[in-house]
Order: sequence, then structure tokens, then C-alpha cells
Amino acid sequence: MTFLVSDVGGTNVRFALADGPSSPLTDIHSLKCADFAEIGDAFTAYLATLDADVAARVEAVAIAVAAPVNARMVNVTNNHWCFDKPDLLAALPGNRLLVVNDFTAQALAQADPCAHGNVQLLAGTPDPKAPLLVIGPGTGLGVSALIPSADGFVPIEGEGGHISFAPRSDAERALDAFIRMESDYVSVEHFVSGAGLENIYRFLTSTNGESGTLNAPEIGALAVSEDGIARAAAMMMLGILGTVIANNILTFGCWRGAVIAGGIVPKLAPLIEASPLAHRIRNIGSYTELMADIPVWLAPDPYAGLRGAQAGLVNAHLAPRSLTV
Repeated sequence: MTFLVSDVGGTNVRFALADGPSSPLTDIHSLKCADFAEIGDAFTAYLATLDADVAARVEAVAIAVAAPVNARMVNVTNNHWCFDKPDLLAALPGNRLLVVNDFTAQALAQADPCAHGNVQLLAGTPDPKAPLLVIGPGTGLGVSALIPSADGFVPIEGEGGHISFAPRSDAERALDAFIRMESDYVSVEHFVSGAGLENIYRFLTSTNGESGTLNAPEIGALAVSEDGIARAAAMMMLGILGTVIANNILTFGCWRGAVIAGGIVPKLAPLIEASPLAHRIRNIGSYTELMADIPVWLAPDPYAGLRGAQAGLVNAHLAPRSLTV
């Protein structure tokens, strides 16, 4: 049994093969979405890199995509691809297609939060019977949870990045007011994401009478290399992330712990210990004692989306989503 899995983002699309649900990924390949008019063209390019007999063994395809995926048509966020699921299935090898949200895949990849190179940021005693929070700042902010059940994990598929921002300091209240001059609704994604880091940097430079024009990778690199406004922006973002993590742990009852995924926080790892992240997670009023024992991990694996797509093909709760020939 060979699976073909793909992780589609706004900029890149990754592909891999796996010989079943728990086998290591092989033939990992990344392509630029902008180089292909349609997603099918990218699949064709990837399949052309494989031996013909390998492609012929593919039985099922799973795609993790940065977009809402419930409808027949999928319009990829932040790139030009739009595809019809049945039409794509007909054009691909195999006889089954599963399309899941990219952050559902990120969550499914964290079934064992101690695996795949995850780094424990905060110690604690996980409750294996409770949900696990998976949260990830990247282009946007993904929020999910894995709920254990007799039939495997149930992934929560929501849009938690778009909940209302809840400032916890005077500086954050001023930040909220700054963005409200541009937007009637201020979500946590306004600050905990790549664009969010840019928003915080603009706010902090504006308070100094300057104009912040750096992009998120530039701000992150500068924050790690030297003290200054960029580092202050990163520290503020990590503090807000801590609040969002604590709020979601309490909302979902994630006593098993939390995993921070996504592309941004691993790049800021040298700053985490000195940041407000731990304080914001641990200090939650009357629940401070409970939160003191919640473990938190950092997931640096760039292929988590592929592994999550692989896991999705054998997840009983996602089975109704699959299309078959």
C-alpha cells in the first residue's frame, strides 16, 4: 500500500510517498506553487520524478491545503490554485482522495508530542486521556486540538486564529487601539502570525516616531541577532501567543499539553526562555496552580504537514471525507 501525500501552502507545495500509515516518508520534494498554473500540473511534475512502477503502486492520495476544504471546490488561500475534488481524483493515481485543512494535518502529526524532534519548552505531567492543543503561527495562526477516542484521535477543525484579541497589558491595549484604526475587528491573528509580527513592529516603531518597513523574516532575524525594536516586537508576539495558548488550553481542557507548530516560533527559539511566553501560560488567576503542570513542546519538523496528511488517510473520523473512484 503506497500513499502519495502533499502539503499545499501559499508559496510552496511539498510531496512525499509512504508505504502505509506508519512508514517513514520517502521521495520528499518541494516545488513553487507559482511555477504551475494548476495543482494538477504540480502533481504531474512530481510524479515525473518517480519511477513509473512506483507511481503505479499509489493507492491513495491525501492533500493538506491552506484553505477551507468542506466544499467540492477548494480555493487555496494566498495562491492562485483552485481545484474540483472529483476532477482532481480522476487525474491522479490511486482510487481514493482525502483533502484536509493544512492545520488539521499539523495537528494529526502531533499524536506523539515527544516524537519527531519536538523540544519540550515547559515541563509538566501530561494527562493522556485529555485533549492535546496544537497551535501554529505561520502565514496565519492555526489552532486545533486532538481529542483521544476509541477510534483514534478526533481533530478539532476550527478557525481559532480569528477569535478576538484579548490584551493583558497597557502596551497590548495600545497595540489593539493602533490596529483598530485600520480594522473594525481585531483578532489574535493580527499579532500572532507573520503579518502579526509586522503589525507589532509597525506599532513599536510608530511610538518612536519612525516608520517600520521590515518584513517578518527580516524582523525575526534581527530580533535574534541584536537588542532593539525588532526584539521587542518578537517578545511581545511571544507574550500574546502565551495568552492564546493558555486560553485554548482552558477552553478545550487540553491537560495533555500544547504543541507549538508553524514556521515562525522555531526561528525565534533563542528568545523563548527570556520571553513572557511561559509566564502568560502559567499565570491564569485562580487556575495558576493547574496550569503550572501543563507541558508545552515546540515542533520544528518542516514535514509535519506531510506526516499529518499520511495519518489522515487512516483516521476513522476523516474517513467520510474521502472520495473514491
